[in-house]
Amino acid sequence: MGSQESSPPYDVVFEILTRLKSLETLDTCKLVCKGWEEMIYESSFMPLYCYRSRMLSGFFIQDMVDNKFFSMFAAIDGSTSSNVFIARLPDDMKILASCNHGILCCVRRSGKNYRYYVCKPTTQQWQSLPNPKLRYETVSVAVMVLGSDPFRYKIVRSFKEYYTYRCEIFDSKTWRWREVERITVRYTEIIIDSVTANNVVYWLTSEDNVIAFHEADELLYKFSLPEKVVQKSDLYKCKRLVEYKGRLGLTFLIEEGKMTLWPTRDSRTTEWMREEKEVMVIDTENLEKHVQYPSLVGFYNAGIAFLKGFHEVVFYRFGDHESLSRVELDHRLRDAREVFQFRSDLEPVRLGRVS
Repeated sequence: MGSQESSPPYDVVFEILTRLKSLETLDTCKLVCKGWEEMIYESSFMPLYCYRSRMLSGFFIQDMVDNKFFSMFAAIDGSTSSNVFIARLPDDMKILASCNHGILCCVRRSGKNYRYYVCKPTTQQWQSLPNPKLRYETVSVAVMVLGSDPFRYKIVRSFKEYYTYRCEIFDSKTWRWREVERITVRYTEIIIDSVTANNVVYWLTSEDNVIAFHEADELLYKFSLPEKVVQKSDLYKCKRLVEYKGRLGLTFLIEEGKMTLWPTRDSRTTEWMREEKEVMVIDTENLEKHVQYPSLVGFYNAGIAFLKGFHEVVFYRFGDHESLSRVELDHRLRDAREVFQFRSDLEPVRLGRVS
């Protein structure tokens, strides 16, 4: 009997996968076969999975008003917290980074004093961390979870020293910060955007390069954007990095208001897909009929884009069956300056030092 005949029906697999109780198991199922991976990334899967399994998937939006930080969580069902309660973060707590395994990295400032924390909002767990040595201004922060039993995570802080970008890592196993790598750039080359995908941190620079930090080997390396984009950089506007199907993607605005996605081949390579594999995501001119000043932020999944609009954020299902799910923003968040993609279960974890 052929493998295709012995495979369970699509509907059966869909029912089983949308009832899994572990995000780690769900991520493992993506590796079983291409069909399961495509199923999990399709637009209808994650909303149903979150409803059935009481998981959380969406975006934290953060802004600062009167020297106080304010944040809220936006879910695809049009609410601010889906079917899961999330306690509001303190006003003096700033989100620095998020991940798809339930934790945030934050910093609390009081005058010249500061303290780094990790937290799991769905279980209201907090853990203070040793502070990094802030000799140079932080450029970006990323957080990644490496294992669930025991629960282990790393925080990656990047900063620039003259012609060099450097990385400092906090490891919950050793419970200390250490500098691990540096890379030389032109003095005028600065980081303008960042994203984390599959435990690799990517930074987009002003010179159409991407700097990548791979957690597994703790090395920094640099590669360029697709040649077509570099050669005609002035024609490709609003460039930003996104996570798409667990891998790196580049979005940009081309003429006539078309927002395009250009992904890498897979999650293990920095090789961009061929030009003809570009994915046209959004016709912004048409979208502006329904959303004021739409700006692409990222992807909820392979078929749903997340956008900022005027006083709202929008989950936009693109393709043959276009639809919008809107979340009105609190008046203190109407600029929505910072957005953090987030996914979590409701299980408590040990945020302290791994013994």
